Amino acid sequence: MANKSIFSKCLLFLGFCMLVSTATLSYSSQTKSLKGLYEDIAIGEIDGVKLSINIAFPKTRSKQPRPVLLMIHGGGFLKGDKSQNNKRIQKMTQMGFVAASAMYRFAPKHKFPAALDDIKLAIRFLKAHADAYHINPQRIILSGASAGSYLAVMAGVTGNSDAFDDHGLYSEFDSTVHAVAGQSSPIADFRLVKYSNYPLIKRLLDPKIVDKQKGIAALSAITYLDPQDPPMFLTHGDADPIVPVEMSREFVQELAKRGHSYEYHELPGGTHSFSQSVPKKAKTVFESYRRFIEKWAN
Repeated sequence: MANKSIFSKCLLFLGFCMLVSTATLSYSSQTKSLKGLYEDIAIGEIDGVKLSINIAFPKTRSKQPRPVLLMIHGGGFLKGDKSQNNKRIQKMTQMGFVAASAMYRFAPKHKFPAALDDIKLAIRFLKAHADAYHINPQRIILSGASAGSYLAVMAGVTGNSDAFDDHGLYSEFDSTVHAVAGQSSPIADFRLVKYSNYPLIKRLLDPKIVDKQKGIAALSAITYLDPQDPPMFLTHGDADPIVPVEMSREFVQELAKRGHSYEYHELPGGTHSFSQSVPKKAKTVFESYRRFIEKWAN
Protein backbone atom coordinates (compact mmCIF):
# COMPACT_ATOMS: atom_id res chain seq x y z
CA MET A 1 0.00 0.00 0.00
CA ALA A 2 2.88 2.35 0.81
CA ASN A 3 4.38 1.82 -2.66
CA LYS A 4 1.01 2.47 -4.25
CA SER A 5 0.65 5.72 -2.29
CA ILE A 6 4.10 6.89 -3.36
CA PHE A 7 3.29 5.99 -6.98
CA SER A 8 0.03 7.97 -6.82
CA LYS A 9 1.82 11.00 -5.42
CA CYS A 10 4.38 10.79 -8.24
CA LEU A 11 1.61 10.73 -10.82
CA LEU A 12 -0.02 13.75 -9.20
CA PHE A 13 3.31 15.63 -9.21
CA LEU A 14 3.95 14.80 -12.87
CA GLY A 15 0.45 15.94 -13.73
CA PHE A 16 1.03 19.20 -11.89
CA CYS A 17 4.30 19.74 -13.80
CA MET A 18 2.53 19.17 -17.11
CA LEU A 19 -0.20 21.61 -16.10
CA VAL A 20 2.35 24.27 -15.21
CA SER A 21 4.25 23.81 -18.48
CA THR A 22 1.10 24.14 -20.60
CA ALA A 23 -0.18 27.12 -18.62
CA THR A 24 3.09 29.05 -18.62
CA LEU A 25 1.54 31.85 -20.64
CA SER A 26 -1.67 32.12 -18.64
CA TYR A 27 -0.35 34.34 -15.88
CA SER A 28 -2.68 37.09 -14.78
CA SER A 29 -1.50 40.69 -14.61
CA GLN A 30 -1.04 40.28 -10.85
CA THR A 31 1.49 37.45 -11.09
CA LYS A 32 5.17 37.28 -11.99
CA SER A 33 6.00 38.89 -15.32
CA LEU A 34 6.77 36.73 -18.32
CA LYS A 35 10.36 36.99 -19.50
CA GLY A 36 12.33 35.67 -22.46
CA LEU A 37 11.26 33.64 -25.49
CA TYR A 38 8.35 31.21 -25.58
CA GLU A 39 8.04 29.03 -28.68
CA ASP A 40 5.25 27.09 -30.35
CA ILE A 41 2.36 28.52 -28.37
CA ALA A 42 -0.79 26.96 -29.80
CA ILE A 43 -3.27 29.54 -31.13
CA GLY A 44 -5.82 27.36 -32.90
CA GLU A 45 -6.46 24.82 -35.63
CA ILE A 46 -7.77 25.58 -39.14
CA ASP A 47 -8.52 22.88 -41.72
CA GLY A 48 -6.58 20.33 -39.71
CA VAL A 49 -3.45 22.49 -39.36
CA LYS A 50 -2.39 23.34 -35.82
CA LEU A 51 -1.15 26.92 -35.81
CA SER A 52 1.27 28.44 -33.34
CA ILE A 53 3.20 31.58 -32.47
CA ASN A 54 6.51 32.49 -30.81
CA ILE A 55 6.47 35.35 -28.31
CA ALA A 56 9.38 37.21 -26.69
CA PHE A 57 8.91 39.30 -23.55
CA PRO A 58 11.16 42.04 -22.12
CA LYS A 59 13.30 41.27 -19.06
CA THR A 60 11.43 43.71 -16.85
CA ARG A 61 7.74 44.29 -16.26
CA SER A 62 6.33 47.67 -17.20
CA LYS A 63 3.64 49.56 -15.30
CA GLN A 64 1.57 50.01 -18.44
CA PRO A 65 0.67 47.20 -20.89
CA ARG A 66 3.30 46.99 -23.61
CA PRO A 67 2.86 47.50 -27.36
CA VAL A 68 3.19 44.45 -29.61
CA LEU A 69 5.33 43.96 -32.70
CA LEU A 70 4.11 40.98 -34.72
CA MET A 71 6.68 39.91 -37.31
CA ILE A 72 5.83 37.79 -40.36
CA HIS A 73 8.53 35.80 -42.14
CA GLY A 74 9.00 35.63 -45.90
CA GLY A 75 9.60 32.67 -48.19
CA GLY A 76 7.56 33.25 -51.31
CA PHE A 77 4.42 31.84 -49.62
CA LEU A 78 6.02 28.42 -50.13
CA LYS A 79 8.36 27.97 -47.18
CA GLY A 80 9.88 29.52 -44.09
CA ASP A 81 9.43 29.24 -40.35
CA LYS A 82 8.40 31.62 -37.61
CA SER A 83 11.63 30.76 -35.75
CA GLN A 84 13.54 32.68 -38.45
CA ASN A 85 12.48 35.79 -36.56
CA ASN A 86 13.46 34.59 -33.08
CA LYS A 87 16.59 36.74 -32.84
CA ARG A 88 14.72 39.74 -34.23
CA ILE A 89 11.81 39.52 -31.82
CA GLN A 90 14.17 39.05 -28.89
CA LYS A 91 16.05 42.16 -29.99
CA MET A 92 12.83 44.13 -30.29
CA THR A 93 11.99 43.47 -26.64
CA GLN A 94 14.90 45.79 -25.84
CA MET A 95 12.82 48.59 -27.36
CA GLY A 96 9.98 47.86 -24.97
CA PHE A 97 7.85 45.66 -27.21
CA VAL A 98 6.35 42.29 -26.57
CA ALA A 99 7.39 40.83 -29.91
CA ALA A 100 5.99 37.81 -31.72
CA SER A 101 6.47 35.74 -34.87
CA ALA A 102 3.50 33.94 -36.35
CA MET A 103 3.16 30.72 -38.33
CA TYR A 104 1.02 30.54 -41.45
CA ARG A 105 0.03 27.90 -43.99
CA PHE A 106 1.87 27.63 -47.31
CA ALA A 107 0.95 27.43 -50.97
CA PRO A 108 0.41 25.60 -53.20
CA LYS A 109 -1.52 23.32 -50.83
CA HIS A 110 -3.21 26.21 -49.08
CA LYS A 111 -4.58 28.89 -51.37
CA PHE A 112 -5.64 32.45 -50.59
CA PRO A 113 -6.81 33.53 -48.07
CA ALA A 114 -5.33 30.73 -45.91
CA ALA A 115 -2.08 32.49 -44.96
CA LEU A 116 -3.90 35.78 -44.36
CA ASP A 117 -6.53 34.05 -42.21
CA ASP A 118 -3.70 32.64 -40.08
CA ILE A 119 -2.13 36.05 -39.50
CA LYS A 120 -5.51 37.54 -38.65
CA LEU A 121 -6.00 34.70 -36.17
CA ALA A 122 -2.63 35.51 -34.57
CA ILE A 123 -3.77 39.12 -34.12
CA ARG A 124 -7.05 38.06 -32.50
CA PHE A 125 -5.19 35.58 -30.28
CA LEU A 126 -2.93 38.35 -28.98
CA LYS A 127 -5.92 40.55 -28.27
CA ALA A 128 -7.69 37.72 -26.48
CA HIS A 129 -4.65 37.26 -24.21
CA ALA A 130 -3.92 40.94 -23.66
CA ASP A 131 -4.39 40.78 -19.87
CA ALA A 132 -2.39 37.58 -19.44
CA TYR A 133 0.49 38.87 -21.56
CA HIS A 134 0.30 42.44 -20.19
CA ILE A 135 -0.01 43.94 -23.69
CA ASN A 136 -2.01 46.79 -25.19
CA PRO A 137 -4.42 45.32 -27.79
CA GLN A 138 -4.76 48.78 -29.36
CA ARG A 139 -1.01 48.98 -30.06
CA ILE A 140 -0.31 45.99 -32.31
CA ILE A 141 2.12 46.73 -35.14
CA LEU A 142 2.75 44.33 -38.03
CA SER A 143 6.13 43.98 -39.71
CA GLY A 144 7.38 41.78 -42.53
CA ALA A 145 9.50 41.47 -45.66
CA SER A 146 8.62 40.06 -49.08
CA ALA A 147 5.76 37.54 -48.65
CA GLY A 148 5.65 38.53 -44.98
CA SER A 149 5.25 42.15 -46.01
CA TYR A 150 2.37 41.28 -48.33
CA LEU A 151 0.61 39.54 -45.44
CA ALA A 152 1.32 42.46 -43.10
CA VAL A 153 -0.13 44.99 -45.54
CA MET A 154 -3.10 42.76 -46.36
CA ALA A 155 -3.86 42.19 -42.69
CA GLY A 156 -3.59 45.93 -42.17
CA VAL A 157 -6.06 46.88 -44.89
CA THR A 158 -8.51 44.06 -44.14
CA GLY A 159 -8.73 44.48 -40.38
CA ASN A 160 -12.20 46.01 -40.69
CA SER A 161 -13.33 43.83 -43.59
CA ASP A 162 -16.05 41.24 -43.17
CA ALA A 163 -14.92 39.34 -46.27
CA PHE A 164 -12.85 36.84 -44.28
CA ASP A 165 -13.70 33.84 -42.10
CA ASP A 166 -12.63 33.85 -38.46
CA HIS A 167 -13.10 30.05 -38.37
CA GLY A 168 -14.84 30.37 -35.03
CA LEU A 169 -11.58 31.27 -33.27
CA TYR A 170 -11.62 34.31 -30.97
CA SER A 171 -14.56 35.66 -32.93
CA GLU A 172 -15.30 38.27 -30.29
CA PHE A 173 -12.09 40.10 -31.24
CA ASP A 174 -11.32 41.92 -34.48
CA SER A 175 -8.04 41.82 -36.42
CA THR A 176 -7.43 45.56 -36.74
CA VAL A 177 -3.88 46.76 -36.07
CA HIS A 178 -2.33 50.12 -35.21
CA ALA A 179 0.42 50.32 -37.87
CA VAL A 180 2.15 48.30 -40.61
CA ALA A 181 5.77 48.17 -41.76
CA GLY A 182 6.81 46.28 -44.90
CA GLN A 183 9.89 45.74 -47.06
CA SER A 184 9.94 44.62 -50.71
CA SER A 185 6.20 44.14 -50.76
CA PRO A 186 4.40 42.37 -53.63
CA ILE A 187 1.36 44.62 -53.19
CA ALA A 188 0.43 45.30 -56.79
CA ASP A 189 -3.01 45.84 -58.20
CA PHE A 190 -3.01 42.38 -59.76
CA ARG A 191 -5.94 43.30 -61.99
CA LEU A 192 -3.46 45.16 -64.20
CA VAL A 193 -2.48 43.19 -67.30
CA LYS A 194 1.25 43.65 -66.70
CA TYR A 195 1.01 41.57 -63.51
CA SER A 196 -1.13 38.80 -64.95
CA ASN A 197 1.75 36.32 -64.93
CA TYR A 198 3.25 37.32 -61.60
CA PRO A 199 4.04 34.17 -59.52
CA LEU A 200 1.97 35.28 -56.53
CA ILE A 201 -1.24 34.89 -58.53
CA LYS A 202 -0.45 31.35 -59.60
CA ARG A 203 0.66 30.38 -56.10
CA LEU A 204 -2.25 31.83 -54.18
CA LEU A 205 -5.26 31.93 -56.50
CA ASP A 206 -7.44 28.83 -56.32
CA PRO A 207 -7.63 27.37 -59.88
CA LYS A 208 -11.16 26.19 -59.11
CA ILE A 209 -12.42 29.72 -58.57
CA VAL A 210 -15.30 30.56 -60.93
CA ASP A 211 -14.78 34.32 -61.18
CA LYS A 212 -11.04 34.68 -61.74
CA GLN A 213 -11.11 38.47 -61.96
CA LYS A 214 -12.94 38.71 -58.66
CA GLY A 215 -10.36 36.38 -57.15
CA ILE A 216 -7.48 38.50 -58.46
CA ALA A 217 -9.13 41.62 -57.03
CA ALA A 218 -9.35 39.85 -53.67
CA LEU A 219 -5.58 39.26 -53.81
CA SER A 220 -4.92 42.97 -54.31
CA ALA A 221 -4.38 45.18 -51.25
CA ILE A 222 -5.74 48.23 -53.07
CA THR A 223 -9.18 46.57 -53.13
CA TYR A 224 -9.55 47.06 -49.38
CA LEU A 225 -8.07 50.53 -48.89
CA ASP A 226 -10.22 52.88 -46.83
CA PRO A 227 -9.69 55.84 -44.47
CA GLN A 228 -9.70 53.60 -41.39
CA ASP A 229 -6.60 51.65 -42.47
CA PRO A 230 -3.47 51.96 -40.29
CA PRO A 231 -0.42 54.12 -41.15
CA MET A 232 2.23 52.35 -43.22
CA PHE A 233 6.01 52.32 -43.50
CA LEU A 234 7.11 50.86 -46.85
CA THR A 235 10.59 50.31 -48.28
CA HIS A 236 11.77 48.91 -51.60
CA GLY A 237 15.02 48.62 -53.56
CA ASP A 238 14.88 49.99 -57.10
CA ALA A 239 16.95 47.05 -58.34
CA ASP A 240 14.80 44.31 -56.79
CA PRO A 241 14.82 41.38 -59.28
CA ILE A 242 12.09 39.44 -57.45
CA VAL A 243 9.43 41.99 -56.55
CA PRO A 244 9.29 44.90 -59.03
CA VAL A 245 9.71 48.26 -57.33
CA GLU A 246 6.78 49.54 -59.41
CA MET A 247 4.47 47.58 -57.12
CA SER A 248 5.38 49.71 -54.12
CA ARG A 249 5.47 52.92 -56.16
CA GLU A 250 1.96 52.34 -57.48
CA PHE A 251 0.59 51.38 -54.07
CA VAL A 252 2.13 54.48 -52.50
CA GLN A 253 0.49 56.59 -55.21
CA GLU A 254 -2.86 55.16 -54.16
CA LEU A 255 -2.11 55.96 -50.52
CA ALA A 256 -1.20 59.52 -51.50
CA LYS A 257 -4.43 59.96 -53.49
CA ARG A 258 -6.40 59.03 -50.40
CA GLY A 259 -4.39 61.25 -48.07
CA HIS A 260 -3.33 58.15 -46.18
CA SER A 261 -0.61 58.31 -43.52
CA TYR A 262 2.55 56.62 -44.80
CA GLU A 263 6.33 56.73 -45.18
CA TYR A 264 8.03 55.39 -48.28
CA HIS A 265 11.78 54.84 -48.62
CA GLU A 266 13.19 53.68 -51.93
CA LEU A 267 16.81 52.52 -51.92
CA PRO A 268 18.86 53.15 -55.09
CA GLY A 269 20.74 49.97 -55.98
CA GLY A 270 18.83 47.96 -53.41
CA THR A 271 17.84 44.42 -54.37
CA HIS A 272 15.46 42.10 -52.52
CA SER A 273 17.85 42.03 -49.55
CA PHE A 274 18.98 45.47 -48.41
CA SER A 275 21.60 44.15 -46.02
CA GLN A 276 23.36 42.31 -48.83
CA SER A 277 23.03 44.89 -51.61
CA VAL A 278 23.19 48.27 -49.84
CA PRO A 279 24.26 47.64 -46.21
CA LYS A 280 24.99 51.29 -45.35
CA LYS A 281 21.65 52.49 -46.70
CA ALA A 282 19.98 49.57 -44.95
CA LYS A 283 21.18 50.89 -41.57
CA THR A 284 19.69 54.30 -42.34
CA VAL A 285 16.37 52.77 -43.32
CA PHE A 286 16.35 50.65 -40.17
CA GLU A 287 16.70 53.82 -38.10
CA SER A 288 13.67 55.27 -39.91
CA TYR A 289 11.83 52.00 -39.29
CA ARG A 290 12.74 52.12 -35.60
CA ARG A 291 11.42 55.68 -35.29
CA PHE A 292 8.20 54.70 -37.08
CA ILE A 293 7.39 51.76 -34.82
CA GLU A 294 8.34 53.72 -31.71
CA LYS A 295 6.04 56.53 -32.79
CA TRP A 296 3.05 54.28 -33.31
CA ALA A 297 3.77 52.19 -30.22
CA ASN A 298 2.91 55.19 -28.05
